[in-house]
Amino acid sequence: MVSQRRAFRFKIKPGTGEEYDRRHAAVWPDMIAAIKEAGYRNYSIYRDGETLFGYFEADDPDETWRRIAESDAANRWEEMMLDILDRDLDPTTGTPKGLPEVFHVD
Repeated sequence: MVSQRRAFRFKIKPGTGEEYDRRHAAVWPDMIAAIKEAGYRNYSIYRDGETLFGYFEADDPDETWRRIAESDAANRWEEMMLDILDRDLDPTTGTPKGLPEVFHVD
């Protein structure tokens, strides 16, 4: 299967940028393991003020989203992040709304 690229955007609550960065500087080892086990590769999050941009590659992104949603570590992480995230999720999947790719060069 050919790896697929996915990108998404969400926001953090005003005034929480430093806390968001602090938490991500100390991501739990079991959360890192869950990300890898779910099938994420080349996963990155960028921050511009209160806007976050995420990017990852996976063989089957929808399956990757499903597997991470079943992870105990990921559910604990999401619970911890609720106080600072302002997530606009796709109501049909419960995942961040994907961004359409408009250009790519290998």
